[in-house]
Amino acid sequence: MAMPDVIVVGGGIAGASIAYQLSLRGQRVVVLERAMLASGSTSRAAGLLGQLRSTEAATAMLMESLEIVRSIERELGVGLFVETGSLRIATTPEREQETRESVAFGEKLGLDIRLVDTAELRSLAPYMESGDVTAASHCPTDGHLMPAELHAAFVKLARRNGVEFRTHTPVRRIAIESGRVIGVDTDGGRVSAAIVVNATGPWSWGMAEASGAVLQTVAIGHSYLTTTPDPRFDVGRMTPAIRDYDHRIYSRPDAGGLLVGIYEAEPSVYDMNGLGESFDMSAMSVARDDLTVAHLQEAARHRFPFLRENIAFQVTHGIMTFTPNGSPLCGEIPGIANLYHCAGFCGHGIVRSPVVGAIMADLILDGRERYDLDDLRADRYSEVPELQHRHEIMAAGVRSYSGHYGKSDRSLN
Repeated sequence: MAMPDVIVVGGGIAGASIAYQLSLRGQRVVVLERAMLASGSTSRAAGLLGQLRSTEAATAMLMESLEIVRSIERELGVGLFVETGSLRIATTPEREQETRESVAFGEKLGLDIRLVDTAELRSLAPYMESGDVTAASHCPTDGHLMPAELHAAFVKLARRNGVEFRTHTPVRRIAIESGRVIGVDTDGGRVSAAIVVNATGPWSWGMAEASGAVLQTVAIGHSYLTTTPDPRFDVGRMTPAIRDYDHRIYSRPDAGGLLVGIYEAEPSVYDMNGLGESFDMSAMSVARDDLTVAHLQEAARHRFPFLRENIAFQVTHGIMTFTPNGSPLCGEIPGIANLYHCAGFCGHGIVRSPVVGAIMADLILDGRERYDLDDLRADRYSEVPELQHRHEIMAAGVRSYSGHYGKSDRSLN
């Protein structure tokens, strides 16, 4: 390949989607990955896709993500999205009111969503404890994406369009001259390009900091359990995803078993720079007596009583990237021209990746966004004094994570 137009640093789901979208627009793209493709957060993702969000524009983004996925499925003849539908349940008066308001909002946007009664709730999720549920909504067009398969689809299409993926090629430094990007430095030498995209997930703040920018992302641990299929308890492949905000858990079917994850109140924070070059997120594990795992099991067994019956399960632990307001950071930060950041997906990296790839391509090539969303801008905290230092950013990220499935605040995650 001749000198690329764009270098994408990071071969996870975001980097692959950006490379694919840029290749559709005729750009020569090189993707540089420190380890194997999709070996970071992408390898540990659950992939839930719930289209309803707290604003019209954010909801439209998720609906467009699904349209892009459907287009790729048709082009490649593969299945990437499992349309199980989803349930949101309420067990408190505050959450019940929020549920009713969210249904009204979704209907206004043209989303197929409605309240369901107890009988239908039990029919949709017969293995779920519903005695304490005071309200529930059902969106039949929600479901989950398959992270590995979607990533592979992006890579296949991008390669078809000439994108080059280089694995085991860590970027040591983003090269800047006169306030403008000129390429990146690797162990094999400099790779030159006029545009660089930082899509390094949990490593994103360190990559930005090394170039002289402050990026308000925080690397936070996240766990979910997956049960082994058991003939005594049927979890059908098309069983709806369930979000139980009051107990901080979500679930979806998984290969004949049930996947249940938790957004705990007191998460673990990771210093990615301190983990070393040999760190492999796909090999992470967590002890069964870990406090988070204990909370996860307790909440899961309450909501899904069959889990009390000596059901075998495994626990997956990975690292998410959170921002202070729960929205990603996309675009440039003043002071360094043509260095674009795309990170901080706050647990929604898989489902947002299709449309965020398109958004980043728009920003890079046209200087505009297809959505007028100020809370996506990478520079939105540049003038916030209390979010310029790592300890302050970490505290804000933890608050964002712990409030993700916390007390009712009219948010939709």
